[in-house]
Amino acid sequence: MSADSETAGTPRKKHRHDLGHEDHGPKVAAGTTKAIQTILGLWIALTLVLVVYVLVDGSRTKPPITTAPTSEH
Repeated sequence: MSADSETAGTPRKKHRHDLGHEDHGPKVAAGTTKAIQTILGLWIALTLVLVVYVLVDGSRTKPPITTAPTSEH
């Protein structure tokens, strides 16, 4: 919006973002964008859970590995 489209004394036009409308593009694209954001959010959350699991599992003390005695005949 340029300053030429507004005249002195008239109220400013609100941009569609100020009115709560979606970004540019068709409404189907808005649903796709939200789906992609959801998938990426889940990916990030699951990655963080995996990192925490690996850190906890790696810090756990494990008993020494013993081999079972073999019976020779």
